[in-house]
Amino acid sequence: MNLNQHQARRTGILLIALGIVAIFNLWWLLPTALLAFAGITIYRREKLLGHTNRAVQGALWGLGLALLVLLKFIFPGVLLLGGVSLLIRGREPEVEARVWATLGRLGRRRTPAFTAQPTPPAYSAHPAEPMGVEQREKQPNSSETIRLH
Repeated sequence: MNLNQHQARRTGILLIALGIVAIFNLWWLLPTALLAFAGITIYRREKLLGHTNRAVQGALWGLGLALLVLLKFIFPGVLLLGGVSLLIRGREPEVEARVWATLGRLGRRRTPAFTAQPTPPAYSAHPAEPMGVEQREKQPNSSETIRLH
């Protein structure tokens, strides 16, 4: 079988994922993963074709159904999902922009536990003249220590 590298990588990831599912007995998670994968795939394909409306609706339904299956909230959830789908119809590009902006803000909120204070620059009473290229070349390159008084 002659697989190119991209197909081999995908197949390898799929086999590893199935192995993890089998080891930890996570078969109940497969429908959720498949629905989410379908939503993302539809979004990417339709976005590449320039159909933003279809892309957003596909992502909404795929990811929404995956979440509903995961939460075991199917019947009332489908009604809610249908209502959201009707409400955003015609405004998909705006909704997409808001979702990406929100995800961007969530990604930037990860800050370190402490923030380092910037050190102020050292000031000299007599600022040195800017050094030209000729002066830099004339300086000796030695390992002797220079003491400043």
